[in-house]
This record gives sequence, C-alpha cells and structure tokens, in this order.
Amino acid sequence: MNPDNTTIGDYLKFFGDGPGGRMLRWQFASGHEDRLEILEEALSECYSRLVDGRKIDVKLGENQLSKQVAQMLSCGGIAARNEQDVNGHCDIVVEADRSFMWLGEAKVHKSYGWLHDGFGQLSTRYGTAMPGRDHGELIIYYRGGNAIEVLEEWKKLLLESNTEVSLVEDIEKPQLFFRTRHTCQNSGCDFHVRHTIVPLLHEPKK
Repeated sequence: MNPDNTTIGDYLKFFGDGPGGRMLRWQFASGHEDRLEILEEALSECYSRLVDGRKIDVKLGENQLSKQVAQMLSCGGIAARNEQDVNGHCDIVVEADRSFMWLGEAKVHKSYGWLHDGFGQLSTRYGTAMPGRDHGELIIYYRGGNAIEVLEEWKKLLLESNTEVSLVEDIEKPQLFFRTRHTCQNSGCDFHVRHTIVPLLHEPKK
C-alpha cells in the first residue's frame, strides 16, 4: 500500500479496527448508533488496559480509574471528560456533534446498595433519553474474585427491585456485561444502560 495514493476507504479496509482506524471512523460516523458502536469498542480496550495494569492501580479509587479511562479515550480521538457537571458530577462524559452525549457512572464495588446508588444517579440525575443521549454505562470496578458471579447477582437484584427495568441483552461469557432498558422519568423515553464489570483482582499465588 502506497500512502501517497491511499484513500480513507482503503485505509479503513485494512486498519479500521485499530486505534488509527477507530479515530477516523469516529470522525466520519454517520449517526448516533455508529458512534455508540465505536465508543463501546474503545471502552473495551480501555477496560482491558486497566485489567493489564491492575497491580499498579490496586489502591486507586473510582474517580482515579475513571480519569484514566477518559484520558485513554481522549488520546484515541474520542473527546471524554472526567467529573463533568451534567446536573451533578458524572464520572465519564463523551460528547460529539449532533448532540451526541454518552454517560458513564463508575463504582468500585463494595456493596450492591452502592451499585444501586450508581444506577440511580445515571438514571435519574444525569440521563435524559433525548435523541443521541439515550445510552449510558454503569462501570463496576471489582477487586474480588469471580467477577461474572458478582455481575450475575447485580443483574438479579436490579431486575427484582426495579420492575420498570427490562433486560435487553443477557451476559454471555467471556463478555462481562449485560444491557437494560427503562423509561426515563424526565423525558418519558427509553434509556439504555450497559452494565459492565472490570475485574481488577491481583492476588498472585507466586
């Protein structure tokens, strides 16, 4: 491939899944759904990097971990801010043109009540379910073992205690997330939440 006569389409055909290709796809995204797909790809890579560095980050709190995620997204061409005021201080906010806004609320898991607090903040304080602003994520940083078991229990408790919340996509190993939908109390429109657990246990046997 000769860079002097390579089109953007040619580049994306070969390198579209890499960081450079993702940045271009973000810039040329045709709509909110495209942006969401690209953002979730980037987030998965960010979470993987946190997992890879869990020995170093063993004492960091949710704000410090989320700041790392926001910085990684921004370095990859996706404008993200940590602790931005959106009727309260949301952990990660991603904005783009045509009124796109994605919200991420993060919790270091210490109790399921703490996770309920995070879901409530995301659902009733930050989320509006307006066009391009109808998706968010509850990010669960977890330093115990068997993260998928914790995620299963969180799903069970969430659905049992919130009858207005419906399961849209169940957990499928090795993916560590599930998706829900509920009616936003502010707009009356559907708000979609991906619930993702980031396993950060570091207890080597040797």
